[in-house]
Amino acid sequence: MRSAPALIIAALFLAEMTVTFEASMVYAALPTLTRQFGDPLKVGWLITVHMLIAAATAPVVGRLGDIRGRKRLVLILLALAFVGSVISAVSTHFGVVLVGRALQGLSAVVLPLSIGIVRESLPEDKVPMGIGVLTTALGAGAALGLVAGGVIVDNLDWHALFWASAALLALSVTAIAAFVPDKPGTPTRRPIDWVEGLLPVPAIGLLLYALGATKQAGWFAPQILAMLAVCAVLFAIWARRSLRAEEPFVDLRLFRDRNFAVANLITVLLGMGTMQIVYVFSSYMQSPGWTAVGLGLSATVAGLAKLPSNFLSFFAGPFAGWLIRRAGNRMTVTAGALLAAAGWCAAMLLPNVLGLVIALLCVISFGTTILQAAIPNIVVASVPQERTSEAIGSMQVVRGIAAAVGAQVIAMLLASRTVAAPEGGAHFPAPSSYLLTMAVMAGLTLTGAACAALLQGSKERGLARG
Repeated sequence: MRSAPALIIAALFLAEMTVTFEASMVYAALPTLTRQFGDPLKVGWLITVHMLIAAATAPVVGRLGDIRGRKRLVLILLALAFVGSVISAVSTHFGVVLVGRALQGLSAVVLPLSIGIVRESLPEDKVPMGIGVLTTALGAGAALGLVAGGVIVDNLDWHALFWASAALLALSVTAIAAFVPDKPGTPTRRPIDWVEGLLPVPAIGLLLYALGATKQAGWFAPQILAMLAVCAVLFAIWARRSLRAEEPFVDLRLFRDRNFAVANLITVLLGMGTMQIVYVFSSYMQSPGWTAVGLGLSATVAGLAKLPSNFLSFFAGPFAGWLIRRAGNRMTVTAGALLAAAGWCAAMLLPNVLGLVIALLCVISFGTTILQAAIPNIVVASVPQERTSEAIGSMQVVRGIAAAVGAQVIAMLLASRTVAAPEGGAHFPAPSSYLLTMAVMAGLTLTGAACAALLQGSKERGLARG
């Protein structure tokens, strides 16, 4: 029995929302987990390992889905994440909980596979809207993870977080199995080159780890430079092997397509820029009043202040899909980037009224969500259908690396000028540091709008290529 497009999208939406829920829920439990395990740096690995596994495996798992069948891979990944949730839920040993979080990280690769399923299962004219709806699941799941996660840890044992994640994963597996059509993949003509396929995994993982470690060690620490050198060697070996293969596992030749390359360039700018909205505004809203900037809110209130923009963004994805069908990806990317940039420019006024800050969050988030919906459509239209999930997975890696670099850049910008607490000790960003940060975010986003002019041809309209 063939499922209706709405049921397919609903099942994939639930899976995507669950994936982002389990990624963000730990943020709400950080103080509790720090008290449990006694070391904030060690607890930070519960976030880091999830990110590393997700980014490092994205192109490989995406390509496997293209070859073996996407629904099958989605079910396997969600099942492994379920096992990881249960492992973390039943243990009080940090190492075991960390293993569970690593298994959960595999589920983050569901997005490239889901977009591939949308492309192969929905009518061509429904694909942009379907992708737009899926992008809203990311924000919905993140908001649910932060809010529900806070409620759970405030009223129950922290293990309940992982039981909640396991329950959502079980529902997702059931929905995917029931409503998503099972279509075969496109087998390769030659045996899979597993060496070429797996080489990016340690390279990407090590690169992201090195970027994260710069915050404590600095960019020029010997261990950082050594890790970056190893990454460069691994990437060079992989690129050489991939470009020489007649049918590579992960095809770097995709970047020869102008629209695919431009989409990834815009992704870099967004990852370093407007997608850092939570980082920048969380710091801004919690900045103490005596610094002459920010709102002096608690972490809980600052998190609640983000909810209106999360709710509004729920409508931005479908709106982006509608706009893509009528105006094309070029116009949609330009509109989203200009809207987000307008919000960042207004933020340079450094408002100290909560209502104004919430309004800016809504404007920037709406524009950013439009971009997050449009860019995958560009990628989908730029590659053959049998490489859809691989291409989206590669874009996900690019975004992850750009976000890691952007986070370090923002940390340096906010530390460029600080003011000391009246009682001594702690230092906080000065108003000029926030002004500089907002200006850089606006500049990167405007550059993304300018890059949209480089998109060309009928493919920029988001019409999926067969």
